[in-house]
Amino acid sequence: MESFSELTSLLEKVHHSHRQGKELALRKFFQDFERYRQSGDGTNRPSIFPWLRLLLPGLDRERKAYGLRERTLADAYIRALGLDRRSAEVQRLLSTGNDLAMRLGPLLHGRCPTVGELTVAEVNCRLDAISSSGAVDTREQLVQLIERGSPLDQRWLVRILLKNLRLSLSSRRIMQLYHPSAPTLYDGTSDLRQMVERIESKASAGCELEPSGPIGVLPMHFVRPMLCQRVELRQVGELLRRDAYWLETKMDGERFQLHWDGATFRYYSRNGHDYSEAFGRTADQVGGTLTPLLSTLLAPAARSLVLDGEMMVFDRTTLRYRDKCDGTDVKALRPGNAQLRPCFCAYDLLHYNGRSLVDVPYAERARLLAETVREQLGFLERCRRVRVRDAAHLLELINRAIDERQEGVVLKREDAPYQPNRRAGTGWYKIKPDYIDGLVVDFDLLVMGGFYNQSRTYVSAFLVGALARNGPPYPEYVSVAKVSMGLGTVEWQQLNQTLRPHWQTTPVDGMQCGQTLPDVWITPCDSITLQLRGSELVRSDSYAAGFTIRFPRIVTVRPDKLQDEVCTLDELEQLATGAPTAESRKATKLAKRHVTLEDLIAPPASKAKVSRKRTPTVLEREAGMGKQEEPEVVPMTGGMLHGRDVCVMSVGSTTINALERLVRRHGGRAVANPSPTTFAIVAGRVTFKVRKYMETGRWDVVRDEWLLRAGMERRLEPFRPEDVLAATEPTRMRLACQYDRYGDSYTRPTTLTSFSALLRRMTGETGSPARLTDAEVASAERSLLGARQATRMRLFRGLTARLYRESEERDTTAWEGKVADFRAQREMLQFVQRGGLWVRDADPEPVQYVFVPSGMTSTVQEVEKWIESIGKADRQEEAVQLLRVEWISQSIEAGRLVNGQDFTVVD
Repeated sequence: MESFSELTSLLEKVHHSHRQGKELALRKFFQDFERYRQSGDGTNRPSIFPWLRLLLPGLDRERKAYGLRERTLADAYIRALGLDRRSAEVQRLLSTGNDLAMRLGPLLHGRCPTVGELTVAEVNCRLDAISSSGAVDTREQLVQLIERGSPLDQRWLVRILLKNLRLSLSSRRIMQLYHPSAPTLYDGTSDLRQMVERIESKASAGCELEPSGPIGVLPMHFVRPMLCQRVELRQVGELLRRDAYWLETKMDGERFQLHWDGATFRYYSRNGHDYSEAFGRTADQVGGTLTPLLSTLLAPAARSLVLDGEMMVFDRTTLRYRDKCDGTDVKALRPGNAQLRPCFCAYDLLHYNGRSLVDVPYAERARLLAETVREQLGFLERCRRVRVRDAAHLLELINRAIDERQEGVVLKREDAPYQPNRRAGTGWYKIKPDYIDGLVVDFDLLVMGGFYNQSRTYVSAFLVGALARNGPPYPEYVSVAKVSMGLGTVEWQQLNQTLRPHWQTTPVDGMQCGQTLPDVWITPCDSITLQLRGSELVRSDSYAAGFTIRFPRIVTVRPDKLQDEVCTLDELEQLATGAPTAESRKATKLAKRHVTLEDLIAPPASKAKVSRKRTPTVLEREAGMGKQEEPEVVPMTGGMLHGRDVCVMSVGSTTINALERLVRRHGGRAVANPSPTTFAIVAGRVTFKVRKYMETGRWDVVRDEWLLRAGMERRLEPFRPEDVLAATEPTRMRLACQYDRYGDSYTRPTTLTSFSALLRRMTGETGSPARLTDAEVASAERSLLGARQATRMRLFRGLTARLYRESEERDTTAWEGKVADFRAQREMLQFVQRGGLWVRDADPEPVQYVFVPSGMTSTVQEVEKWIESIGKADRQEEAVQLLRVEWISQSIEAGRLVNGQDFTVVD
């Protein structure tokens, strides 16, 4: 167990095994080592800590950083081996590749022993020397390791030095295999030695260590920060109904922890890097940018504490905090900077005067924090927090954050403990505008290129861009962002498969990528459009557009968008320059409206997160869900799907298993992939794969509501127009015979629900109701009113008219003029009521009649001049008839259009 070769043999075995084999080999090693440890002397038993330092090199904070990258480590090996840098074998070593350890192998054969003699203790000693020494000593230490280690030992030494073992297992999973409590213990202190000592001491005493016991936070020991869970706004209503929450402003800085043991300060970044030297270890340190003043802002009774918060950049000129996207690194600020300085914004107290507070409720920790630190603008502040009263109050607070152009808000449950390195189910939730559908501006951008994953087996990120110029000899596109988030695994694989034949390794004409060059390129005609969403539009020199999207993610694939229909560079510039703070900040917030109560409506029960004990939904009862063991579905007699294949391709509000059980319940067969004999494809969401099948026209693609109705109504009906996403020709012909063009059935009785849905379907793309033709309207009126009554009620159908109204200056008797004007307007309303169109003066549409009120004092020439002043639209071949307005009431009384000559206006 002391031989380093035993450890490298284990690592080699794990490296080449499948997932289950990897975990089995590591679990057996830990069990064997524990038996070996228990067999030793009780007062001096060996510890697994030296082995874990090598198995988890990225978690060993006791050893300083080596300061080595692949290139510098390769140079160190070349010097240690005394090789000629001009030789072919050295040039191959220095060439780019995936794994320096594999490229180094051929150089080591014959230059190091076949069987290694290194021990684990010696390797740790040499690695400690490398981490604390310069380049010269690094070469000497490598010489000693090469002389005593085998080529296999050297391969894994390289990976340990680079802190990347390439085992395809996370460090957290390796710790879990060692002991179930190990990850939780490490999160509390980030100290590998302390974690091992606690586990081994309990094992030696024969005590069981609880996997999720309380964690004690200690000063000067970095704590993995607690994280916020992303939450959709529609889920917040249920959260507020269950518990009390406080809302905090989401700061746009760098997550930091401040530790103080009574004399010394420590500042740890989110990933545990120590920046105490820059901010100041003690109050009297020369060059400390924060500690000298911050030390005076702590409560006199404080003897030790640990604060969690955000390190911000404070601008003394504008008296505001700079955003991260402004490009200012708070860690690089110097004491002589007259404009910028660091400011620590504290929002949690984790330790106070020897007591760990992680198990104390959030509200109590917030109260203690207010008593512990004193605020001073630009140096130390406490996060602003408000107790949320109700949903309306929450909307008010979110909209205030949007108006103040903040990154977002954070909801924290009042009784939530502090759980290091935990995100899900902790009671901390973050809400950002880009999490809410329809609240921020989305971008349709073209895929310009791709970036390979580490093993170069597939494209794991896309370079997307906007249209800069659309003209000969070819359109030009400029890069905007690099995106890898948003799509599911299946969608990403499908997109890779679609684009793989079109990737090329040479640049494409018209593609300007700036400083961010992709691994592969694609021509616009072979590319595809992605809809992206982010929190901000940021000015950036890394992309050719001069802008990029902060936190970009893919919302959906847009195969319906052609390459010349994507977002343009002009649109990006207008969006950036149109912002109120465009001149003073590099970023433009993308929120385009306020949050409303509609955004906060609770989702359906099938979509909401449910409690541990709940009543199954109607669909789940039908499908047999909600039971520990699902019995085999018994098909109902005479099921509509008897002998038919149905493919459930995607789901919306339920699971694929539930829908497939419904298919079998109604006599059908659930298949994984559609074939020529498949009856229909069921889709809850229109994914990239579903869209491709819809475009073929070979299958009926229907919404999952078609099956959901069967679960609620206990019977399955033929497709309705609202069910169909894509139809084959026979289905289209059948629906045309049974429904009108708005989806209204010729035979099915109309209900309140179906009539409301019909009205929604009749709404056009612009949001205005669809217009019926004149013939359709006339036919409907004759059917509803009868031919005689319809003629009387719609007497003026198809007629258009204006009303001439005199100015008040012409009226000698103002009161009589107003009464005549009101009567004329009443006549015009009757004209409209019976089918006529009253054209307003501002509308240049041509008309057939111009009506004048009785008692008019204007001359005919003045009226005609007024008609000409409205516009050329009334100048048509057929002259406009100038009639007294009484013609309308006389025609209504007669039930027909009376002769207009009797009402012609003359001087």
